Amino acid sequence: MSQTIYFIPGTMCDEHLWLPVWQRLQEQCHEDHQLISLVIPNTGCMDEVVSALAEKIVAHKAILVGFSLGGYIASAIALKLKNKLKHLLIVSNFPKNLPIAEIKQRKRTTDLISQRGYCGIPDKRVDDLLHPEIKQLNRQGYQDIKQIIVAMDRTLGVDVLLHQLRISMHRPNLLPGLARLSLPITLLVGDADNLVDLASLKQALHGASQIVLKEIPHTGHMLPLESPQAFATMLMHLLTS
Repeated sequence: MSQTIYFIPGTMCDEHLWLPVWQRLQEQCHEDHQLISLVIPNTGCMDEVVSALAEKIVAHKAILVGFSLGGYIASAIALKLKNKLKHLLIVSNFPKNLPIAEIKQRKRTTDLISQRGYCGIPDKRVDDLLHPEIKQLNRQGYQDIKQIIVAMDRTLGVDVLLHQLRISMHRPNLLPGLARLSLPITLLVGDADNLVDLASLKQALHGASQIVLKEIPHTGHMLPLESPQAFATMLMHLLTS
């Protein structure tokens, strides 16, 4: 029987985020499966976004994958759908409330963009999203990934950026609710992810037996682009389990 995997991207990302992973999955996986990329709605509050996307997950016992902001949204959807899902895969995300300092920083960012406009994702921001040594270790790989990030950002534009920053600013901690589910959950995080506090995440997961944390070596925040083979291998494991 065919299995369905739904994918929810992160801030300023679209289906191009998944293509390197999908290519490897199609080449290496012999299980019958369907890959569906969902789009984060560009209107509504977080609850409305979650409800709208939850309605699109119609396949029985689907695998739900979310990256970064999409990981938080996927976690909220899992709390709604529970055991209707087969597995929740959270990538490059710690599905909890933001620290006050981060909320203030996002508020400054949205205010600045509203006042001065948006000229696209800065080079420094791209570098912060990637493994700190990727330029030295794999210059061509760095350029290829940067090109994808810049292109996705340009395609989606300033209105989408502002909406995604605003809806994700004030949000509850979902980990306690996830820990109470019987649904199997895996968190996939790069060992050099600047946006996920791995030490705090490990501490928060203590005692949550159905939640597994898997660190991917030599990887920053943009795990689907930096380590597509490790990601595809995880999906193949979920499809066959």
